[in-house]
Parts: sequence; C-alpha cells; structure tokens
Amino acid sequence: MPRAKPLTSMFLGLIFGVALAVILQQAGVWPLDKLTVFLLPGIIALIFVLIQRIGRAASTTALVIALVLLIAPIAYGLTGLGELNESGELNGGCTVEAASDIDTTIVTDTSRSEPFDVEPDGGLTWFATSPGPILDHEWEIWVVIGGFEYVVADNGEEREPNTDMDMDNIGDEPSLRGYVEDLGFRSGEQIQGVFEVGGFIDGDGGACDGFGFVRVSGDFLGTIIYWIAFIIALLALIIYLILVFVGRNAADAEDVDYAKAALAGTAVTGLPGAAEDDEDAPLPGERPDSRGDDGGSSDF
Repeated sequence: MPRAKPLTSMFLGLIFGVALAVILQQAGVWPLDKLTVFLLPGIIALIFVLIQRIGRAASTTALVIALVLLIAPIAYGLTGLGELNESGELNGGCTVEAASDIDTTIVTDTSRSEPFDVEPDGGLTWFATSPGPILDHEWEIWVVIGGFEYVVADNGEEREPNTDMDMDNIGDEPSLRGYVEDLGFRSGEQIQGVFEVGGFIDGDGGACDGFGFVRVSGDFLGTIIYWIAFIIALLALIIYLILVFVGRNAADAEDVDYAKAALAGTAVTGLPGAAEDDEDAPLPGERPDSRGDDGGSSDF
C-alpha cells in the first residue's frame, strides 16, 4: 500500500490557498483579510491532507504534525468571521467623502462586498473635515493584509503645524495612476483589486482614525501579481493531483498483480491456495509416483 504524505499535502494546500486568495483580491472579489489569507488556505490544506490520506498508510507522527500546524491559521482565520459584514469606520468626529469618475461614497458606507470603486487613470476628489483644528499633527495611511496593517504613506518624523487652523481638507486629483503605481512594483506595474485602507491623524486639538474599502479597477487580463498567483496555484494543484492519483494508480496496480497471482494459482491447482495447502502435491520436476503412500519419499 502506498504511503500518504500529509506534510507535503499540507504545504501544497497552503500554497494553493494563499495563491487563490491573491487571485480573488486582484479580481476585485474580496480583500486580503483573515478569511482569505488564513482561513481559506487552512481549510484547503486540511482537505488536501484528508483526501490524500484515503486508501493509504500514513505516519501517525506526520499526520498529527500536519493537523497541529493547521490549527493556528484556521483558528486565527475564524476570528475574521466577525468582520464578514463589517463596514467602513471613522472615529473622533471626522468625516470623509470621496468621488471618482465611476463612484461616490462616504467612508462609513463602504464594505468588503461593496467597496468604493476607482479607476487608475480616472480622477478622485475628496472632502474631509475634523471637529476642530488639529495642530502640530502626524498622519499615516495603511493597507490591511491578513489583519495586519502595512503603512504605505505618512508624514515621517516632521509634524505638520496647520498654522491656518484648517478643519477641512479638500483634494482633487485628475489621475490616480501615479499614486497607484507608487503602491505597485518599482517598475511601475499597476495594481488592482479590492483593499482595506485605513489611516489616522493625531495632534494638538484632536485625533481621528478609521478605515474603508476601495476597489481599484483594472485590465481584465490582470497584473503581474495576478498571473504569478495563478501560475503558483496551478502548479500546486497539478503537483497535488499527481501525488493523489499516481499513488492511487500504484495501489490499483498492486491489487491487479495480487489478483493475477491468485488466478494463476487457481489455474494450476484448480482451487485458490491449493498449491500451498496440499502437502501431497508433487514438487516441480518431481515425478508423481516418487512419493510413498504415506507422503514420504520413496526409497526406490
């Protein structure tokens, strides 16, 4: 019987799951949150392990190690179920409204399933307010991936004084391509997909923080990130299928060989196993009358 490979199956499942999460994100279906980065790969890896185990002998130690290693991503990913229907959020009394060439929104109206749509080559205007002037402040913008915040822009170590005592922030950009490319590859590769974007402003006079969901539309052929993820997912799936079906075919071949051997024994002796059980059957090359009546060898 072929042996199962639970650890190999687990790693292939995790790789396939993460690549699938990136494909969904780049296609604008869902952001890279706890559900897609941890829960989805964990469940897929568990299924890979269990399917590859069917009909095979497996090392108990390897199987237990694989299952224990999958507890962490699945458990952490399950905490994302509470954020499934989460909408954008703003704290501190601030408001943010935005409009692109294809959509308008208030940050608190966005969600994972209904993000704010923007086009890389399109324009963007926004209007943000605070309840009072925030002086000598710092600010930061981040993107959330798998529940962790990754800073993409900030004002560094220099605080901004806001000497005009402004409580409004108005912006109008005719094209977002420069901003989008700054978040992509250094070569200027355009990014796309749905993102959870957050930020804060904090200084004398007040502080605000919050997050929302933005979908950057793009070419249906996708980006380099999309195709890398697609190729990785395809390779992981092909290797796994080979692991499953080649081993299974080997097991079937063993069964066929066993059946042929049994049939061969039946053809020679007339009954299965008769060649082994009949002690009086002549040995190969031995004359049938060379044994005595008692089954012993004849002295003649």
